[in-house]
Amino acid sequence: MVSMNPSLDEVLKALRDSWSLESTEEPENWTPSNPSRGQCGVSSLIINDYFGGKLVLWKVYVGEEQVGFHYSNELPDGTPIDSTAEQFWENEELKEPSSFERPNRPPKNGADRYLILSSLVRSKLESNRVKAETAA
Repeated sequence: MVSMNPSLDEVLKALRDSWSLESTEEPENWTPSNPSRGQCGVSSLIINDYFGGKLVLWKVYVGEEQVGFHYSNELPDGTPIDSTAEQFWENEELKEPSSFERPNRPPKNGADRYLILSSLVRSKLESNRVKAETAA
């Protein structure tokens, strides 16, 4: 886990402020009006960096057809966190969640996106910390 101790709200805000076309897994579906689209995998890893817990893998369905996967988090106290829940279109439904421990290796898919987003989130958190210390 990361050595900083930001609150969950601070990390979620830093994530939301950092999402971009460069960090999405779905560049063809990403828009500034739906910035969380395709950000679930990298965002769940970053939340896990700061707070630990488990990753949760969901299957995404449209009707009876599975069209993809979705990641969210389960904090160590059991609290579910889905930082990108608002990304889904009206006809998409999450089913069959399974939680698991984070593997001790870099992600197979999206390591570059994870590094980009992680760096941006860390910079925003550090910048906010400096502003708070300066104001105090």
